[in-house]
Amino acid sequence: MKLPQKSLFITLCFFSAFAINLLNAEIKLSEKEQVALKAQTQWVLKLIQSNHYLKNEIQSIDGTQIIENFANSLDYSKLYFLKTDIDDYLFRFSESIESFLENGNLYPAFVIYNDYISKFKARTEWVLDRLDEPFVFKEESLFESDRTEALWINSQKEADTTWNAFIHYQVLNELLSITGEAMEDSDETEVDANVLEEQLTLLFTNSTYYDEKISEVIEKLKRRYNRNLRILEDREVSDIQEIFINAMTHVFDPHSSFLSSHTLESFNSAVKNSFVGIGAQLQDVDGICTIKDILPGGPAERSNQLKAEDEILGVAQGDEEFEDVIDMQLQYIVRKIKGPKETIVRLLIRPGDTADPSARKIVSLVRDEVKLTANLASAKVINLPTKDSMMAIGVIELPSFYGNIGLTSALGTTTDDVQELIEKLKSHNIEGLILDLRKNGGGLLSEAVRLTGLFIPVGPVVQVVDARGKKQVLHDQIPTMAWKGPLAILTSKFSASASEIVAGALQDHERALIIGDSATHGKGTVQEIYHMNTRSPMSWFQTNSSSTPPVASKITIKQFFLPQGSSTQLKGVVSDIILPSVNELFPIAESDLENPINWALIEPVNWYNNWGKIDVSSPYQEDLIPYLKQSNEVRQKKMEELIYLQEQIDWRTQRYEETKISLNLETRINQQLEEKLFNEALEERYDALKSNPYSQFDVLLDIRVAQEANSQSLKDSFAIQEAVENPQDEEIDSENEEEESTYDIHLRESVRIISDWVMWENKDVQISAEFNLFPY
Repeated sequence: MKLPQKSLFITLCFFSAFAINLLNAEIKLSEKEQVALKAQTQWVLKLIQSNHYLKNEIQSIDGTQIIENFANSLDYSKLYFLKTDIDDYLFRFSESIESFLENGNLYPAFVIYNDYISKFKARTEWVLDRLDEPFVFKEESLFESDRTEALWINSQKEADTTWNAFIHYQVLNELLSITGEAMEDSDETEVDANVLEEQLTLLFTNSTYYDEKISEVIEKLKRRYNRNLRILEDREVSDIQEIFINAMTHVFDPHSSFLSSHTLESFNSAVKNSFVGIGAQLQDVDGICTIKDILPGGPAERSNQLKAEDEILGVAQGDEEFEDVIDMQLQYIVRKIKGPKETIVRLLIRPGDTADPSARKIVSLVRDEVKLTANLASAKVINLPTKDSMMAIGVIELPSFYGNIGLTSALGTTTDDVQELIEKLKSHNIEGLILDLRKNGGGLLSEAVRLTGLFIPVGPVVQVVDARGKKQVLHDQIPTMAWKGPLAILTSKFSASASEIVAGALQDHERALIIGDSATHGKGTVQEIYHMNTRSPMSWFQTNSSSTPPVASKITIKQFFLPQGSSTQLKGVVSDIILPSVNELFPIAESDLENPINWALIEPVNWYNNWGKIDVSSPYQEDLIPYLKQSNEVRQKKMEELIYLQEQIDWRTQRYEETKISLNLETRINQQLEEKLFNEALEERYDALKSNPYSQFDVLLDIRVAQEANSQSLKDSFAIQEAVENPQDEEIDSENEEEESTYDIHLRESVRIISDWVMWENKDVQISAEFNLFPY
């Protein structure tokens, strides 16, 4: 369902007409859709008011904040709405918005959104006209590129001035970018700073070259603005509903939200690590839906008809006509390609490996379940050289806490997978284990509790407190342990929620050493997923075909506390050993969000594990942590890769803080060349460092090994078939080249730290101190 270009009139009363004027063509929502929108809105409001953790503290909804949240979500750079517009919305709706929501009436949302479309269209026309006028980049003026904290613009005159500077900023950025890209496209070898300087200098010494590049920029920006307008106009009613309701839920806290049917589907796929579709990773390349990668085990791979870089120009359901998807928003294309299992979707493809732009082919695929095994836990063994031999350290990378939701069956569960990997790692005689949670944003609380239990015999893992103050302590009740040796947890500011439960609990139990950013994200709240029952109370036999698409709400209902009584909310889990990190620059923690719930402290759980008595490693023995910190500090001052890391962070800090950008061409060229020279020096040092990697090998789950074997078998059979069909091709390129390992400085230092621990336990402190300064 498309939203309007010109005007929008909506009446959301029960069984009333719901009409949208779209380019003089009236599109109506069905009575069923009207009822669904109203019921969903009322349901979310009642749900959050009755179930939220702060329900006793928030007696009424702040209409002012809802309107400001909604306006900010639409116009986050504050470039379209004026302050007078916001004041008008506040005057009209701030005091009555709770009543609108109670009645399931989204009228304020669509009034504001309709205004936004009108302003967006008018500003797009203004921009297109301005792009036809000359641009001069000789004056030394500045543009504030970071408008996240900007105030709403006061007048139309001020808006035009701001936009004029913004368009200069965009044109200049694209001009420098296109010039650099042209150099890279002209030669396979990397362009150095001297060659780039010669080319950039042409921009203000050769008027013909300048005019040619400016024309390219203007056409590119015109296409971008027109496309953005079409994307805005193509937004579905359910998307606006979701944005507006979430503007309300975020008044309570940043994690409570309404999940439309599409968002709910994505959420379920992420937790279960599977979905029904064709098995292709898609990306938007200048308005064209392009295949980025083919996922193993899916219909696309089995068909051998699609490849990376192929472009999807049209989508058809079964035998229906193709729908043009050029310039369509990627999320809508994905929705069209996904669908029920064993149904047919046809794709109009422009092959990515053809030089003929008019080439087309039709690919018909039967949708099937795609197992996202790449999103499951994985492991590797890193061999660290010691004085006389090699020390094997196991690393388990865990991207999320996944598992079963309700009665649905997931691809696997976090705890079972990690346990399988630990057993495989132990067969390689590892002496220490690192659990890498740097990219883990959380997941299922139950899996966090179970996973923690792999590293302690029995005991409390987390305390959960609800809105009434009722406390529940979740314990590990299984005495067996999967790993008793030295254990480190590698974290970052992206480690959140369930990750923080695991890291914090194992730190409170003095079982694990926490290494990484100064602290984790700081999300210490529990959300419950509530699914809306669309069945009528009087209808016990309503069929799925007659029901509206399922929706849900994610509501914050509890706060969790670690065994020692501290919440991770806002403060996170503090690292025992802090590594330099660029993450410290960015506003990515819980404390940077709007309306976070406050930190709190409760009584600790009375529990103690005597690790020495049961022969389990603990970093809290004697003076081990001070020794590990001291060893790390020495390396940070003397080891080249850690010095390199700190210098890189210092440079990025300086650049990040420079938000006022020059609109002078010569100044920007000099800045770009300076940055190019610095980056070249960094890359040269990085290349020298990564030429001496630690030896390592992957350890994968059985399910992933089987899937990769099947994928390889398919590739081999396709290669044989191609060789038979094209006997003139004497040689077939192999795609089985081993990928270069990432030179992960934080992980390498974590390996050295845990090896210090191992050698400390083995009374080889002097060997550790000497050896871990080697340039490996």
